[in-house]
Amino acid sequence: MKSYPPERHVLRDLRVFTQRDEEGAVTGLPVVPELCGPSGDVRAGVLATLVDIAGGELAARSARPEWIATSDLVLHRLRRVLGKQIEARPAVVRRSRQTVVLEVALSDGGADPLGLATMTFAVVPAREAQRHLAAGDAPPRTEFALPGSGLDAPLVEKLGARCLDAASGRFELELAPYTVNSLGALQGGIAALLVDLAAEAAGGKALGSRCESSDVALNYLALARESPVRTSARVLRAGAFGALVRVETRDASGRACLVASVAVARV
Repeated sequence: MKSYPPERHVLRDLRVFTQRDEEGAVTGLPVVPELCGPSGDVRAGVLATLVDIAGGELAARSARPEWIATSDLVLHRLRRVLGKQIEARPAVVRRSRQTVVLEVALSDGGADPLGLATMTFAVVPAREAQRHLAAGDAPPRTEFALPGSGLDAPLVEKLGARCLDAASGRFELELAPYTVNSLGALQGGIAALLVDLAAEAAGGKALGSRCESSDVALNYLALARESPVRTSARVLRAGAFGALVRVETRDASGRACLVASVAVARV
């Protein structure tokens, strides 16, 4: 890929920005109705996407001159989104020769925390392009949005994810320039959003009502490179107020790319 992200890309339509100062970096995005799920709250998959972007930048800087690969991401939603903008501030918990562990705090300007996430990255040898990307100092502020960027339809529709069977959480997503990362594989946050959709569908069938993801634990196994990417889900536990759902994604080669456990609650 010549440049990343391309002119038409989900990160541009999310209007993601990063602000840097002597205290670190904050990555954020504006809250719009197109990001919301069944209850009107911002989808957990959107929060995971923001965490993925914020954490990835800090992890890459912490791993210099090497590079990083995401191993896992655990997100806890603490309350509803009330503000007009969501921000993620990452901090290094541990850096060793082999791993980087981060904690990412989510806020929307309110007094109480919005969410908390942890991420683990494996430190891997950097390719030449990655060494160049990590070199030098970043500007005080970067923005993905271009003139005309923004969502003109619900995010789920823009991605083109198709539900094949709700009860088993079977979704299918074709890889396209709009949703891939700099390596041409499914972007990590979008993979989390696909898991979010699968868990809500399977959980909703088990509970007999609409539901929404609250806590998400993702384990990244391999890059999803072969199109389409498919999900499957299995309800592990269901109760009066919610369910615990196991989700996995595979690409067209049959390779297991991600496994996750998602807590969903009735709406």
